[in-house]
Amino acid sequence: MEERVFEDEHGRKLIVRVNRSNIQIHTERKDLLDYRFYLDNIDLLKFLKEQAEKVWKTFTPKEANSFGADYWEFYDKNTDNNGYLEVSKEALVFQSPSDETTLLYQFNKLKMESFIYDMESWFML
Repeated sequence: MEERVFEDEHGRKLIVRVNRSNIQIHTERKDLLDYRFYLDNIDLLKFLKEQAEKVWKTFTPKEANSFGADYWEFYDKNTDNNGYLEVSKEALVFQSPSDETTLLYQFNKLKMESFIYDMESWFML
């Protein structure tokens, strides 16, 4: 498992954990349900794209064409709850599935393809 920590200009940290089948976004503390990470630079987005291309050999950014490909929501089976991700021009806004986990979001291939597709339309990746 590869792990990398990113910090925004406000001192907020995101921990990216790359597994064989998914890419997870974590925070340092379990009690954070709502978490905003400012995109002061695009290092996080570039790293996510690079790792996605390594994890999924046929990774191709594309527009979401189903609910399963839409990155707005994901289901965390460990907590039996949904987590959410909103994107604005200046920040990623996460809603954790539970205050009992550091997990903010988990990308599968389809969700990452649509996420990177959107990020490429807003930023130069």
